Amino acid sequence: MRLIDDITGIQTMTEAAKSVLQGLSLPDTLQRIAEIVREMVGARYAAVGVPSEDGTGLRAFITSGMHPDDTTKIEHEPVGRGLLGALLESDEAIRLNNIQEDARSSGFCDNHPEMTTFLGVPAIGRNHQRLGNLYLCDRIDGEPFDEVDERIVVLFASFAAIAIENAKLHQRLQASALRNERDRIGMELHDGVIQDIYAVGMKLEIMRGGSDMSPKAEHHFNDIAKDLNNIIESIRHYIRDLSSADKAQASTFQQQVENLILHFRDFSGIDVELIVPETLPPLTDNQRHSLSQIVREALANIARHSEASKAEVTIRYENQQLHLAIHDNGKGMDPDQMHAEDHFGLRNMEQRARRLRGFLDYNSAPGQGTTIEVVVPVKQSGVLQS
Repeated sequence: MRLIDDITGIQTMTEAAKSVLQGLSLPDTLQRIAEIVREMVGARYAAVGVPSEDGTGLRAFITSGMHPDDTTKIEHEPVGRGLLGALLESDEAIRLNNIQEDARSSGFCDNHPEMTTFLGVPAIGRNHQRLGNLYLCDRIDGEPFDEVDERIVVLFASFAAIAIENAKLHQRLQASALRNERDRIGMELHDGVIQDIYAVGMKLEIMRGGSDMSPKAEHHFNDIAKDLNNIIESIRHYIRDLSSADKAQASTFQQQVENLILHFRDFSGIDVELIVPETLPPLTDNQRHSLSQIVREALANIARHSEASKAEVTIRYENQQLHLAIHDNGKGMDPDQMHAEDHFGLRNMEQRARRLRGFLDYNSAPGQGTTIEVVVPVKQSGVLQS
């Protein structure tokens, strides 16, 4: 049923439009837009696509009208080819009575539901920036999409553009506020806390110089002074970390691994080779963090237990999966002992892999070194962040 045939339908649409822009995360908002516009037009399927940064493909594709079980069976999400790619390059709506008969259509992948009619509308923001696309397929009543449908979808495409622009602005404001807060904390630590610790140390020196102390008391004073110096150095490191946090957050997974390996070589004396392809798919912040932590724990285990002279970190991407392997030429161990209660590192790595919907495998034997491999799903189109 199409709900735009009377005043009540228009009022319903207006209230629905307000609701999708009130306090929801961006993925939830776009999901709500897809659901409402599908109901308004009376379509069987609807979707919102968000283009990649370079505009040549899709980094997110949010659907409405498909059962989750059917969605998981589809070979892969749309990547922005065929009709969807044509819409990425068009500033006008595309309305078709038969998808298969259009020369721009590239067909459907395996297990994709059959679709016949099509209505796609670009979501254009300020300065004519392409922010997304809104797609509908197959009216429930079997009729082709018409001009009324197109006007409704154009309206909701503008809502989608507003939501995406607001999300981008919010992210920029958050990043700016975070940088300002880091600067403030760093200044307070440097000009406040460190100076207070210096003052305490000076008072201790004065007390020690003006008193006759036993060797035991002298020893305690030296320990206290050493502790204070260590605290000051820790705070200085923390301040440096604050000032470089933005750079670390923006760094790629490869850069993070390279940094880990550099520090590992310095303190362990073990030579490590990094094997990585020229290009890797973009990872989410959570994927970068979890995978970097797995590398960190694996290298720490090598330093503590392996007695290795060489290690190798290999990263590769194939079939929408990222493969991460860490191998050493150390003494190895009995695989049955790798899950002993005191081997927290391996359990931590397994948990991190599972949280990324992946898995961890290991292979070790006495005298043959150890290999840990992690495989996690990573889609080329990336993941939309809220």
